Amino acid sequence: MRSPIFRRYWVGAFLSFVGSWIQNVAQSWLVYDLTRSEFLLGTVGFVQGLPMLFAPVGGALADRWNRRQILLITQSLFALSALTLAVLTYTGLVRYEYILALVLLNGIVLAVDLPTRQSLVAYLVPREDLANGIALNAAAFHTARILGPALGGLLLEWAGPAPCFFINALSFGAILLALATIRVQSATDGQAQRGLIQSLREGIEFVRVRRGLLLLWLNVLVLSMFGLPYLVLLPVFAEEVLQIGKTGLGQLYTFAGIGSLLGLLLTARLGGEVPRGWLIIIAANGFAWSVLGFSMVSHPSLAKGLILLAGMFGIMQLVSTNTALQTAAPDHLRGRVVSLHTWAINAPAPFASLMIGKLAQQWGASAAVAGCVSVCIAFAVVLGFIKEVRRVG
Repeated sequence: MRSPIFRRYWVGAFLSFVGSWIQNVAQSWLVYDLTRSEFLLGTVGFVQGLPMLFAPVGGALADRWNRRQILLITQSLFALSALTLAVLTYTGLVRYEYILALVLLNGIVLAVDLPTRQSLVAYLVPREDLANGIALNAAAFHTARILGPALGGLLLEWAGPAPCFFINALSFGAILLALATIRVQSATDGQAQRGLIQSLREGIEFVRVRRGLLLLWLNVLVLSMFGLPYLVLLPVFAEEVLQIGKTGLGQLYTFAGIGSLLGLLLTARLGGEVPRGWLIIIAANGFAWSVLGFSMVSHPSLAKGLILLAGMFGIMQLVSTNTALQTAAPDHLRGRVVSLHTWAINAPAPFASLMIGKLAQQWGASAAVAGCVSVCIAFAVVLGFIKEVRRVG
């Protein structure tokens, strides 16, 4: 936070994240209320996540164009989308198909916005502060993940979903104002620009030849495909398994956010003492067993405790892997390398959402989550036996 530029950006991003989490709670509840279908709820995640297959293209664009200008465009489009959903819901014209169209637009924009935002941090802080900058950037998201769902659950209960969407639209003004006050040079770093395909290959090759980084990247891929999809079914768990309603749904998101914030603090505390490889191995096992426990309990307090642990261990994996990749990558490749991390998190999400929705429809939510996270358990155990992973610093 020593950099005033980073400080302004952080505050703007935090307020925007709060609004986005408020909308996430309201949107998931609205979709389930309109359809009463776990599969259609999962389809929303599929449609929104599908464009993330092209996140590496977004990373390549971030390495070629001015990151600030890209973000001014993407954040404005997010605001317009939220405002449109607010108007449709308030007037009673909202339909499931309209929500799908809007989340598809958001997904396309996010494929460019996310790798650009994540790689921007390196240009707002000194290189020696990069690890802390990445952690603080993640802290903004996950602190908002604590406040946003709690506020969203209460606002949803008191006023319905439309005000939630409107507040999210307004929240993007904070990040737009912050971006208007900073100046960031284009990211070519004196490198000759190559064709887009060649640029993508350079980023992929950088990770491929480093076995430890490659396996950590694969761990993120497994986490996204088989671990994180349990979040898609939280509305089902809240209403049918735990029977805690709308406010309880917000509380589940909030406890996951509290866990994530604790995970960030723990990662920062242990970062200089425990090699990142070992930290990720421990976190991968902790996450998988916590989610398995969550899928098996029906008491709300136990469920909240386990989802807190899942949030903590999950973010420890993601932030530690992101930091390992960013610190290893040279400046002119950072956007593309970060986009591979973004791709591993988000590209499997649409297929994972469909998968978990379909399995929940056939087996029930609890069995679907337990079956999927068992894959994470197996992969986490295997990671512990690979020396290149243990040696990642």
